[in-house]
This record gives sequence, structure tokens and C-alpha cells, in this order.
Amino acid sequence: MLEALGESNYMLKKNCIPKLVFKLVIWLVCSFSFGQATIIGKVISEISGEVPISDIYVQELITKQSFIITGSLGKFELEHLEPNKNYTIEILALGYDKQQFQVYLKEGINEVEFELKASCEYNAERAEIEWNNGKAKLLLIGSIAPIANSPSDKRFEKKFKIKYHDFGCSPPIEACVKSYNERIFELMDEEYGKVWRKEVRSDVEFFN
Repeated sequence: MLEALGESNYMLKKNCIPKLVFKLVIWLVCSFSFGQATIIGKVISEISGEVPISDIYVQELITKQSFIITGSLGKFELEHLEPNKNYTIEILALGYDKQQFQVYLKEGINEVEFELKASCEYNAERAEIEWNNGKAKLLLIGSIAPIANSPSDKRFEKKFKIKYHDFGCSPPIEACVKSYNERIFELMDEEYGKVWRKEVRSDVEFFN
């Protein structure tokens, strides 16, 4: 009788072990995930409304989590943060000053768009002014040493009353260059039709 009772208790304990393990796993998962917050962020340029054309460096200053955005989507993800708390996100991209953003997180996933501000030395307005003053340029972004004008480039400049301007390896923000050059293209079309397009240097930024 005692042997049967002992065997019965053994079988009961044996059957209970998997259930206890399962409950423990569920408890651990819930404990880990409960009260967590995640930032899914996207970085855009204030100038263009698009993702900056460069690597973007992101860091959360409390946990020191960091992320490098290299894709065209401009997105990053910071996980395992505490909800109901303010966090500081620091973002740096080529041509933009280092900028900080305060984010108050709710529990779960927080989708946030970060807009990088910048002042453009070159833009459509400057293109218009320089065109009217006879000082218009076609902007290029070269390497360490700017590429010298060929004889045909010099003839182009004289014929169409415009100068090539190569920034070398230290250009302004590409969105600014795009704004400037595209306005110059429009003005060139208005003044000369499409003729100039057959003679212009192919490495002028955003020319197609």
C-alpha cells in the first residue's frame, strides 16, 4: 500500500514538473517584456524633407545605445528603455550640426521622426540673386583637389556667362546644393533653351 502511494506521488510530481517549467518561462518572458519601451526613429532633413545623404550617427545619452544609419530609409531602433521617462537622442550627420532631441516615452513602441535643422549657404534664393547679378555658378563636388577646367569648360563658361564652382572634399549639405543647382538649371533653360545641356560638364551635381 505504501509502495503504491509513493509511486502515485512520484508520478504526480513528474507530471507537474513540465507545467512548473512552462509557468516559469512565461513568468520570465512577461517580467522581461513588461514595462519596456522602444524607439523606432526616422531622421529627415528640414531642408528637403528627405533622409540626409550621408551616414547618420545616433546615440541615446542615458543608456549610451548608439546606431549608425547607412541606408536610404533613415531609420533606427533603440530598445529596452524605460517607459514614462524622458530620453535625450543625439544625432549627427555630415553637413549638419550635432543636435539633441528630448523624447518622452510611453510603454511599447514609440515611432518618432527627427528633423535635422541646417542653414543653407547655397539655395534657390541665392541662385536667383547670383543669376541676376551675373555671378551664377554650377556647383560640383569633387575630391581633395578640384578638377581643373578644360579648354572646352572655359569656352562653356564664356558662352553661357556662368562659372563652374568645385567645393572639393568639403561641400555644403547636398540638399542645399540640389536646391541651388536645380534653380540654375531652370534659369539656364529659360535663357538658352536646351542647348547648354549638350555642352555642360556631366559631373555638375544633380544634372541629368
